[in-house]
Amino acid sequence: MDTALLVDPIFKLHDTGAGHPECAARYDSITTALERTDLIHRLPKIPLRDATDDEIALVHPRAYIDTVRMDIQKGAHDLSTGDTAVCKDSWNVAVKAVGGILNAVDKIMSGDVNHAFCAVRPPGHHATPTRGMGFCIFNNVAIAARYVQKKYSAERVLIADWDVHHGNGTQDAFYT
Repeated sequence: MDTALLVDPIFKLHDTGAGHPECAARYDSITTALERTDLIHRLPKIPLRDATDDEIALVHPRAYIDTVRMDIQKGAHDLSTGDTAVCKDSWNVAVKAVGGILNAVDKIMSGDVNHAFCAVRPPGHHATPTRGMGFCIFNNVAIAARYVQKKYSAERVLIADWDVHHGNGTQDAFYT
């Protein structure tokens, strides 16, 4: 099979609040388009799993991971490190987003699929190693890049970020 999908309604549980631009409606728009084209039913699905702290620590220091966990457990509405809205379900959703993306890497690297499309929330490219920022908790793609380097000995990884503005967190993760 050529392409697999990572889609799951759990990503809608990351509730950023009324009127927030990074919201569940973004996920709904993507899945609605996939349903209209029947791709959502024809393409294989990538299973979810929780990323481990060790996997998240490929990019984010343990102190930051602990801060995120504690902020969410304490019922914070925003991460103490930046402008990232969170809710009681954000930790669970964020670790599943990272874990699902790592499953996508494994599927590609094993040759089960050639490509993966991962419609996950919260997004990631603004999260720096030590700070949630720009609606992002963990830098999903940076973690995936480090994971493929570590697990599969990839020397180089190309990250093509097609958002309409700079993915500063991803840059910070690889600057040196």
